[in-house]
Amino acid sequence: MKVTKVVKGIPKDVKEKRILRIKEALSFKTGTKENPSHNVVNVINGVEVYLDKPGKEFFRDGNAKNINDMTPGVGDYYAKYAFKDIWKDLLSISVHLSDNSYKKLFVIIYRLAFMLDCIVIDDKVRFKPSSDIINEINLIQKEIDDKGIDFKVLEFLNFLDILGWNEDVKYQPDMIFKNPKKGRINNILSMISIPLIFKRFVDNVIDNKDDLKNLDYSALIDMAQDFSRTRGVLPISNTALIEHLAPFLEN
Repeated sequence: MKVTKVVKGIPKDVKEKRILRIKEALSFKTGTKENPSHNVVNVINGVEVYLDKPGKEFFRDGNAKNINDMTPGVGDYYAKYAFKDIWKDLLSISVHLSDNSYKKLFVIIYRLAFMLDCIVIDDKVRFKPSSDIINEINLIQKEIDDKGIDFKVLEFLNFLDILGWNEDVKYQPDMIFKNPKKGRINNILSMISIPLIFKRFVDNVIDNKDDLKNLDYSALIDMAQDFSRTRGVLPISNTALIEHLAPFLEN
């Protein structure tokens, strides 16, 4: 796998892709709670990648209401799939993948945050990884399949992509980007940071299983404190990401 460079700031092409995505989502018709509009944006391995509109936040009261919320899904694999499910699955497969494969998967998710593998086709932005990235995805999938684990890598990545799409249209509908990382970028980076922090702690427990007084709880404590401050998003710094994901992610 080719080395990915960390993204500094928010490049112009990333902003342009996000704007095209937001405009497309805003053009989707709004159905009803019982019969939402079903917007298929891709088909992967014969499975629909879709956004149903409106989502559950449309029906909330007061400040919790978001009229642009949608429900992302990928077939029956990732339907009504919450943040906790994402973190749980990423942690569950961590014990079944080689260290390099796990790092590569997280680098591909990092690339998703900044739409590095999304292309523009007729003013529509779609997740379309290069043959190099697809090859890595297939190798990771084979590792998972060989262990008998039910986890669909490409479908999962497509879900994260449209989850990020939904976060952008919810929190950046004016397309001004006063806080440019709010929405897609912060949320997908949080999908990376939580499992990495937990995995490092678990590895530390294993390394110190014979002398538990040496356990280092600082990462978990810092994570809890940051969560209370940032209201549920926890993107970690480029420096920390490189520390976790080298040699596949670098400055």
